Amino acid sequence: MPGQDGGAHAVDGPGWITGRDEALFDRFRRLLTSASTADMAAGWQLAADLGRPAVPLLWELLESEKANVRPRLVMLGAASLAGGLHEDARLFRWLAQPKPRLEERTLAAMLVALGPERPRPIDDFWPTFLAATKTPPRLLAVAVTMAAVRVPGAVAAAPAFDLDDAGAAAAASFAGLPLSPSVAAKFWQLRAPERHADLVWRGGLLGAARAGQSGDPMRQRALDVLAMPGEAMAAARDTAIWFAATAGELRSDGPRLDLQRLRTACGHPPTALAFAEQLGPDALLRDEQPERLAVAYAFAHPVARILAQRDRWAAQPSVRAHVAVALAFRLAGEASPAAVAVDDVPGLPEWQLVRAAAGVAVDREASCRDSRLTAAIRLVADGRLERRALRPLLEETLWRWGSHPRCGVFALERLLLRDVLLAGSNPGGHKYQPSVRPDQRYIPSGLDRDDGFFTVAVALFDFLQAPRAPMPAEHRLPN
Repeated sequence: MPGQDGGAHAVDGPGWITGRDEALFDRFRRLLTSASTADMAAGWQLAADLGRPAVPLLWELLESEKANVRPRLVMLGAASLAGGLHEDARLFRWLAQPKPRLEERTLAAMLVALGPERPRPIDDFWPTFLAATKTPPRLLAVAVTMAAVRVPGAVAAAPAFDLDDAGAAAAASFAGLPLSPSVAAKFWQLRAPERHADLVWRGGLLGAARAGQSGDPMRQRALDVLAMPGEAMAAARDTAIWFAATAGELRSDGPRLDLQRLRTACGHPPTALAFAEQLGPDALLRDEQPERLAVAYAFAHPVARILAQRDRWAAQPSVRAHVAVALAFRLAGEASPAAVAVDDVPGLPEWQLVRAAAGVAVDREASCRDSRLTAAIRLVADGRLERRALRPLLEETLWRWGSHPRCGVFALERLLLRDVLLAGSNPGGHKYQPSVRPDQRYIPSGLDRDDGFFTVAVALFDFLQAPRAPMPAEHRLPN
């Protein structure tokens, strides 16, 4: 489940609530279930901040809701956020009971799909989620297939589903499950595409990129998708550019990429190296996310060049902290780091991290906007944090700030899940696809477009849309 790993002090079972904990119980109830004071985002954030010690309390609150499905869904999200990966066993014990409803099973699958890859298999993954239903509702089948990608061995054990549906075929393609020749022929007709076929293209390209499958026919399909015009195909083109980047199909001497495509392509560090000359120390005025290309620049050029150009990138408030942290990350991984100028950079407290990564004394009183970095600087100054131990902290900082190279594919995978599960509902469609008529949006069968499930699921997706700590291990850069 997504969220903080939490502490190691969880207390299991009922009866652990003290007088002080009763106040916390009431606070969760007011934030998550009260009609007059509910603030789901605040309640979920509180659960994520408290971590595992709050898990028994949240499950108790969930169980106290006997009939009303909406507060049960809200509380399920909170328990998931508090528990992190450590609470998979509890979740699956609960799902194995006959009482969880379609909405609850689907939300649980969505939470797993939005979370990091699990370190180990989960017993009875499919029968537990599907409750021994031979023909599960499409909504549930799509959600569980997307979740299976995060669990070792789950895809290989997938039951046979009827895939003559864009969302189901997209989820299967994302998971790396083969489509029958007839289904593939139906959805991979790019000249006169089937309705919602772009979902299948996105799932197939993301699945192939993740699996490292760079050959035909996916290679040619990606090139064909890239050539398709129109705003409606923008998400498919972004996915195709990611596949092309991972497959080594992009050439820096070809047509110049627009900003969005360049950002996506440079999320793959080897491609950023190939496009290094298009990445400079100066943020482009028209770039709405200059930090993404700034970090790509910091990874693509020699350290000596980044240091030599520091007066340029350090003069730009929108990117300087990102470049400094990326540079520190690189230096912390080197056995013999490059020499760093002793003088500090005015207005850039993150420069102390560059000095620390290079083995140079730091200013203990430096204060960054990010409190975790400030704490790290003080630990370094006190001799309690070694240079190489900085590296995971710095990488996670780029992740939380949204400028890490893998944030691009992270977003593409999330947007696919959003569009196969939520965008066809009325809450999701009005938010994510306001220009598309409701009858033109894809929605899997199983629940009505106005079902209350979607209100909670859309809010939870939005809460989890940005990268959060802890950083998923599968997105970390190689040492």
